[in-house]
Amino acid sequence: MNAPKCPICHQSDIGILDGQCAVCRSCSKSKRCVFQFCLECQREWPRDASTTESCMLPNCALRAALLRDTIISDPESSVRGCPYFRACPGCHALITHNGEGCPNIICPNCNQEFCFRCLRPECYDNEDDEYYDDYDQDDPEPELCVIVDNTEILQHLGL
Repeated sequence: MNAPKCPICHQSDIGILDGQCAVCRSCSKSKRCVFQFCLECQREWPRDASTTESCMLPNCALRAALLRDTIISDPESSVRGCPYFRACPGCHALITHNGEGCPNIICPNCNQEFCFRCLRPECYDNEDDEYYDDYDQDDPEPELCVIVDNTEILQHLGL
């Protein structure tokens, strides 16, 4: 994992106070007040927090998992290059792909099927030659399946 950085200025000039709490020296200087943030979920530290062990913000662990820079690196996996964790587009349960088979998965929590790569319910796998055998030329061109990051789901969840 990379050295922790401030979520505002993206500098590494931070001090870890205790537990999950960090202070950004650069932002503190420019704002002329102490800027603290959670190392895990990358949000501003709650002003009324009584401890620096845990930020206590809602969904801290979920947001932290979705922000992780860990990707699936197995060269044999159909989801190579995807973030390790995803939130189901249906119920937002935190899930990962076992790396076997196609990129389409079914959420064990809500049974919604979706592509782990692009997060759409249906997609065209770039390597699926059979698709063009059944493709009706009168239909609109399908969007290619490309790996997306977790930014959109974080915005959708308000995190």
